[in-house]
Amino acid sequence: MTSGSWIPQIDGLRFVAIASVLLFHILGQLEVRTGHPIAVQPRYSLLTRLLGNGDRGVLLFFVISGFILARPFLRQHRFQGKPVDVGRYYLRRVTRLEPPYIVALLLYTAAFVAYGVPLAILLPHLAASVFYLHGLIYRAMSPIDFVVWSLEIEIQFYLLAPLLGTVYLLRNTVFRRSLLAALILAGGAFSLYSNSHETAVWHWTVLGYLHYFLTGFLLADIIEGHQQQQPFRSIAWDAVSLAGWPVVFLLPRVLGTLAWLPLVIFPLYLAAFYGPASNRFFRTPFVALAGGMCYSLYLMHMLIISVVFKATKHLAIFNDFLLNYALQVATLGVSIALFGTLYFVLIERPCMDPQWPAKAWRRIHRAVGPS
Repeated sequence: MTSGSWIPQIDGLRFVAIASVLLFHILGQLEVRTGHPIAVQPRYSLLTRLLGNGDRGVLLFFVISGFILARPFLRQHRFQGKPVDVGRYYLRRVTRLEPPYIVALLLYTAAFVAYGVPLAILLPHLAASVFYLHGLIYRAMSPIDFVVWSLEIEIQFYLLAPLLGTVYLLRNTVFRRSLLAALILAGGAFSLYSNSHETAVWHWTVLGYLHYFLTGFLLADIIEGHQQQQPFRSIAWDAVSLAGWPVVFLLPRVLGTLAWLPLVIFPLYLAAFYGPASNRFFRTPFVALAGGMCYSLYLMHMLIISVVFKATKHLAIFNDFLLNYALQVATLGVSIALFGTLYFVLIERPCMDPQWPAKAWRRIHRAVGPS
């Protein structure tokens, strides 16, 4: 985190986001790659609707990113915190996120080449993806790893965050929060346009999703403000969680849902902090730990699924949808957990040390010698 402080509830929310994305992509494999139709019995229609909207986990990530990146600017401007060095802020984004991202792209590219795709075809897409420009250049997801479209949106937001952080210079709390709420509503209205024109450049920019990130800004304003006082919790917030989370994944797949979904996510994220039972769940060590590895899991899961499903698709032989799906979740889930954890330990975790570039340079310098 930019602020240097760990919030277990946020990693717990990341767990929900990454779990929904993984379950969604496993469902997709079962539906299109088994080589034969997979029947879905009517009794599972609600379940498949929940799973079929699991890609909304990406939007949950956008709100979390807004919250995380808002905090240092909020503390600087509202609570006399340490001033944010914008140069170091950008450098930290590069040293923290770039190495795992680039390594993942190279692994995906190597896998495609191993399966016979000519490198010459992949290289332009690889170059565009490395610089987070694939959507802007091609108006399409990267064929190397299609999920990185969201990381391109995130990077655009990282560039804007210091500018957006100046909203916290507004001292009047009611006016500041009202302005953020108005911007969220305006962003939702704009997303109706941008997401209905997939070939337009706006669709591939942060502007179509800015209302999600700004929801994180508003959440940070409220939660950080309360942390300066005695925190309050109420069982009513747990009721919000129980009723609200199914709504996130049951709302119909229409443009209006994507436009106004932040209005549903907002109280749910508050409930993760203020509901006694919700707070305990999101702070659970396993939930928070798995959520903390979400970046590695997100980067690598489609490669793992694509490779392992070649074997596990042969398990889809039953007449019951839930049994077929549960077997895929169990087998693919274990593979994702094992390889994702390995990637986290070997690639991502070392980059979490802000001093890793200096330490690596010193090691190289010692190895090369004075010359």
